[in-house]
Amino acid sequence: YMKFPNPASRYCIVGVMVSQKGSEVRVGVTGAGACAFRVADMESALAGNFASESVENIHIPDADLNSDIHASAEYRAHLVTIMAKRAVAEANGE
Repeated sequence: YMKFPNPASRYCIVGVMVSQKGSEVRVGVTGAGACAFRVADMESALAGNFASESVENIHIPDADLNSDIHASAEYRAHLVTIMAKRAVAEANGE
């Protein structure tokens, strides 16, 4: 699990959890939208190759993401991909 904390409150601006159990992969996101959600495109890519480069070109649409003084929707969408890459890298001991 990787989180990008707000520097003042330490609450999560974006958090990404990546889980692999056998051939099943799950990618969960919190903080970016109104509620937690999964990223099916990342799950499919990681099921084929559980490596950080598998998700680096997957972009999250920002239309339904939060936007406030701490982070715009576009920035949060970008952070989802970055944090997913970091979570996979850590899971792989990279």
